[in-house]
Amino acid sequence: MPEGNLNKLRKLVAQHEHLVYGAVKAGEIGHLSGESLSLAEAIQDHANLRHIHNALEYSDVREGQPYEIQYQGDTVNPLAHVYGHAAVKESITHNEGASSAFAKLLSEGISRHHAEHILSMFFFEAEWHAAHGGDEEGFQNSLKNICASRKFRRKWIEKTSGAHPWAE
Repeated sequence: MPEGNLNKLRKLVAQHEHLVYGAVKAGEIGHLSGESLSLAEAIQDHANLRHIHNALEYSDVREGQPYEIQYQGDTVNPLAHVYGHAAVKESITHNEGASSAFAKLLSEGISRHHAEHILSMFFFEAEWHAAHGGDEEGFQNSLKNICASRKFRRKWIEKTSGAHPWAE
């Protein structure tokens, strides 16, 4: 994508984030639907985190520039975390495999938020592989493994017990 188009797209995304965040702050997310509602719900779950708040509160003045922080020597975008939750919320609504895997994770006694973390990790991994010419079925395979194997579920639950280490 040409750089000019990418900048325009980033500005539009920032405008959308700002509008959705405004609806969250005003308590008006009931007027949203689809992906905007999923994003609003994910924002609500994370609005107390400093970096999420800052990224969204100032999204209109960043003019499409990404909000990035340093964590353990890596550059990370806290909004990617929120978008992962939003993608999982959408998947649970529209994908039977994601809904079943989510239910299996909840049956292990973990919170909805923790279950979303696990599924978002699978989602991001599959997206990375798909973008780099790898296995595009990774997300579905991971969902099947979550449903089929308690040992696999327990491994991921233990692996992901620290919810937001970059938020401290």
